[in-house]
Amino acid sequence: MRSLQFFAFASLIAVAACGSDSNTAPEVPTSTNAVAVADFAFTSSSIQVTPGTTVTWTLAANASQHNVTFSDGIASANLNAGAKFTRTFATAGTFAYHCTIHPQMTGTVTVK
Repeated sequence: MRSLQFFAFASLIAVAACGSDSNTAPEVPTSTNAVAVADFAFTSSSIQVTPGTTVTWTLAANASQHNVTFSDGIASANLNAGAKFTRTFATAGTFAYHCTIHPQMTGTVTVK
């Protein structure tokens, strides 16, 4: 009986060790309509809103110049520290964007 309990415990430990790597899990969209732009990042970079929502990107007071450029062609001008850009999302879908000045800065707006 003792060896059966040991086997069951060892099996449980092995299964628990097979969990997913949190570094590769997709980011869960944050429900918000505000994105901060600072430190060469969009925060939160993945957001979720409902149709008709206006999202505002706000550059930090000490931010370098950035822009918000969508894959569908809609884009802000180059924005300086403290500036804001808004876009209203009328239809459902996932809208990818990036900063053309700093291409590593990326994000998505999921509308559902």
